[in-house]
Amino acid sequence: MQKIVKSLILGQKAFMVTIAILTLLSSLTMITVLTAYQANVSQYQTAYRTHKLPDILVKQDTQQDVAADLKGLKNVKNVSSVPNIITQVEGKDKQNIALLLSDDTTRVNVQAPSDHEVILASYLESTGNFKRGDTIHIGNKNLIVKGFYEDQLLGSPLFKYKQGIVSQTTFNTLVAQKGSQMTQMAFVDLVKKPKNADNLLSDYHNRLKADLIYDKAYIQKAYTMLPTIVALVIILAAIFLFGICQFVIRFALVSGIAKDRKKIATFKTLGMSGRQVKLAYVSAFLLSNMAGLFVAILASFWTSNVAFIFFWHLNGFTSVKHIPLNIVVVLAITLLMLGLSMIIILLSLKETGNISPASAFQDGQSKSKQGKFNFDLTKNSLPLQIGIAFKDYVQKIGHYMTFTLVIGLFVFLSLMIATLNQGFKGHVDSLFGLPKVDVVMRTPDHTIRGEALQQINTLTSIKSSGYIQETKIVLKDEVIPVHRYSTIPYEMKVLSGHTPKNQQELLLSSNLIKTLKLKVGQKVHIKTQLSDNTEMTIVGTYQTINNLGKEAYSLVDLDLPMNNTYINLKSTDQKDKLLTGFHRDKVQLTDTSASSKSLITTIQTAVKLLASIISILTLVISGLFVYLVSYLTIETEKRQLALKKMLGFTNVQLKVQYLFRAGFALALGIGLSLILDRFIGSFLLNGLVDLGGLTQFTVQLPLSYDIAIILLLVVESSLIVISASRRITKIKIGYFL
Repeated sequence: MQKIVKSLILGQKAFMVTIAILTLLSSLTMITVLTAYQANVSQYQTAYRTHKLPDILVKQDTQQDVAADLKGLKNVKNVSSVPNIITQVEGKDKQNIALLLSDDTTRVNVQAPSDHEVILASYLESTGNFKRGDTIHIGNKNLIVKGFYEDQLLGSPLFKYKQGIVSQTTFNTLVAQKGSQMTQMAFVDLVKKPKNADNLLSDYHNRLKADLIYDKAYIQKAYTMLPTIVALVIILAAIFLFGICQFVIRFALVSGIAKDRKKIATFKTLGMSGRQVKLAYVSAFLLSNMAGLFVAILASFWTSNVAFIFFWHLNGFTSVKHIPLNIVVVLAITLLMLGLSMIIILLSLKETGNISPASAFQDGQSKSKQGKFNFDLTKNSLPLQIGIAFKDYVQKIGHYMTFTLVIGLFVFLSLMIATLNQGFKGHVDSLFGLPKVDVVMRTPDHTIRGEALQQINTLTSIKSSGYIQETKIVLKDEVIPVHRYSTIPYEMKVLSGHTPKNQQELLLSSNLIKTLKLKVGQKVHIKTQLSDNTEMTIVGTYQTINNLGKEAYSLVDLDLPMNNTYINLKSTDQKDKLLTGFHRDKVQLTDTSASSKSLITTIQTAVKLLASIISILTLVISGLFVYLVSYLTIETEKRQLALKKMLGFTNVQLKVQYLFRAGFALALGIGLSLILDRFIGSFLLNGLVDLGGLTQFTVQLPLSYDIAIILLLVVESSLIVISASRRITKIKIGYFL
C-alpha cells in the first residue's frame, strides 16, 4: 500500500504540491487571524481588569464633583470622580485633537510628570501625531511630551477624546487660565451587571446633562470593532482559498484517474479491491493536506504574533506580549479541512469503480474517450489554428471548465475588492454618516455672532454656516444624543423617509432604529431637559459608519440656547491660520473634525491593506492554477501532440493552439465574473460592509478598473500558458507509437 501511495504522489507531483500550498495558505490564514483576534480581545479584557477600569464611565461638563450624586443610585458599589480640562492641541498635518487633561495617575502605570511635561495616550504616538520630546502648546503653557501610556478607556480611534496627564501644579495653572473648560470623569463600579445595558444609571437625575455614559461592554466594542471587520474579511478570503483547494483536489483526481486507468486496472489485476484503490487515493491526497496543515501550524506560531501586533496597533497600543497558539482553533480548523477534503475526494473517486482489470491490457483510455485522437481538418469557417484549438477545447471541456470557474471567481473577487477599496477612497463623510463641520464657534449672543462671522469671512471665505445644538433625549429608557442643526447636513445619507422639517421631527441612525425596534413614521414620547413628556415623530433613518452610532438629528430647538455655530470653509487650507490667528473677546473657535478624520483614515488604511493582500493572492493562486491546468492537459495529450507533429504542425503552431484554448476558457471565465459582479456583487458587498454598520454601499467601479483587472489576468494567464507549453518541444513523434 505504501508503494502504491508513493507512486500516486510521484505521478501527480505538481498537484500534490499545489494542494499542500493551498492548504497551507488557507489554514495558516485562518489559524493566524482567529488566534490573533481572540488574543486581542482577551488581552484587552485583561488590561481593563488589571488597571481597575470602571464598569461605567460618566463624563459631565461641570466644575462640581458628581460622585456624591452617583453614589446614592441603586446598584452602584463605589464611585470616584476626577476633574479634567477639555482642550485642543495641534497634531500631525496640523489637525486639531480634542484632549482631556487630568493629574490623576491612579489607573495608569506611569509616574507623574514634572511641571513642564505631559504624558499622552499611546494612540497619539502610533498615529504619528506626537513623539517623545515634542513641544505642545496648551493655553499659555508649553509642555514637553515625556512619554506615552496605553489608554484602554478612550484610546480607540472611534472615540472623540484622547487623554493626557500633567502634574498637579500644571493642572491648577491650566484651570485658572481664562476660557478653560472643566469636566468631570466619574468611574462607577456596580454591584452586579444590569440585565439591560440600555438602562445604565436610569435613576440618575442628570442623565441628560452627562456628555458620556459608557459601560465597559460598549467601550470594549469600540476597541474590537475594527479588528473584527478586518478579521472577518481576511477569513472570507481564506475560505475562498480553501474552496479553490477543493477545486484542485477534484480536478487532480478526475484528471489523474483518466490518466492512470491502466495503472488502476493493473492494481485490480494484482488483487486489490476497489475499496483499497480508493483508500490509496484518499491516503495520497490527504497526505498533501496534512503536509500543508503541519507547515501552517508551525508557521502560525510566528504569524499569529504578527497579526496580533497589527490588531493591537489599530487602537494605538504599543506594548505587545508574545501570544501562544490557540489549540482549540488549530484542532477545529484541522478537523474541518481534513473532513471536507475527504468528502470531496470520496465523491471524486466514483469513476474508479468502472475500471475493470481488463483495462490493464488496453491503451489506458476509457472507451468513451477512444477515437478522440481524430480531428477534422475539413474546411471550416474559422482559421485553421483557431478551429483546431476550439475543437480541442470542446473535447477537453471538463479540464477547462475548472479553469473557467477558478478564473471567473478570481476576477469576480478582484472586482469586488476593487469596488470596496474605491468606495472608501477620498471624501466618505456621507458614506460614514459623519457631517462635515470645519469649525464650531461659541458666542454669548446673536450680535457678537454676526460680527465674528464677518471677521472670520475676511480671514478665509465661509462656504456655509448655521446654528448647532448638542442635546440629549431619553427614548425608551435610553439616552440618545440629538444633534440639532439649522439645516440638516447633506452628508446624512437618508435610507428611508426624509430629513426633519421642524424641531419635533427626528432622523434616527440605522442602528438605533433597529435596536429600539422603531419604524419611520412612528410617533414616540421622549424626555428632554425641558419636558418629561414630549411627542416627536421619526421621519427618517440615515446610515452610520459603525454599530456604536446610536444618535439622531433634528432641527434647532428655539426654546434652547443658541450659542454654537457650525462653520464650513470654502478652503480648509486656511483653517489652521484661522484657528491660530482669530482673536475676539467672548468668542471661542473649536476644530471638531479631528476625531472623524482619525476614524476615516484608520478605516481607509485597513481597507487598502486588505485590497492589496487579496490582490496579491488572486494573482499568485490564479497563476498557479492556470499553470497546473495547462501542464496536465499537455501531459495527457502526448499522443495527440505527437500525431499532430506527424501531420506537420510545428511546435510554435501547437503552442498557439494551447494559447487559444486558454483564451476560450479565460473569455468564458471573464464573462462569468462580470455576470456575477452585475447580479450578486452589490449584494455581497452590502452584506460585508453591514458588519461595520453600513446599511447601504453603492459604488460604481470605473470602467478603466474593470479593464485593468481583466487585462492583468489575461496577460498573466497568457504568459503562464506560454511557459507551460514549452514542454511541447520535448514531445517526440515516437510518443504516438
